[in-house]
Amino acid sequence: MNKLYENIDFSASHYFKIDVRGKLDKSLSDIFGGLSISHNSNGETTISQLEGEIIDQASLIGILNTLFNMRYPIINLTLKKEEQYG
Repeated sequence: MNKLYENIDFSASHYFKIDVRGKLDKSLSDIFGGLSISHNSNGETTISQLEGEIIDQASLIGILNTLFNMRYPIINLTLKKEEQYG
């Protein structure tokens, strides 16, 4: 198992980055717990990135379910190490 994930306390908040295919409106940030929303495009495909602190595993699952229900394909989910953001 990857050392980064061995001792994750899912009852505590962590900093995540979620990549989805499509252009997610930045005004939806509140729906996603205040995560920042940015976009990258290669001309053909737009990738939206949601980034920020998620308070616990239940919140993470709620965000992922909301993205799924909105039909945004989830491409990548990254847990950032504490030294990368704090």
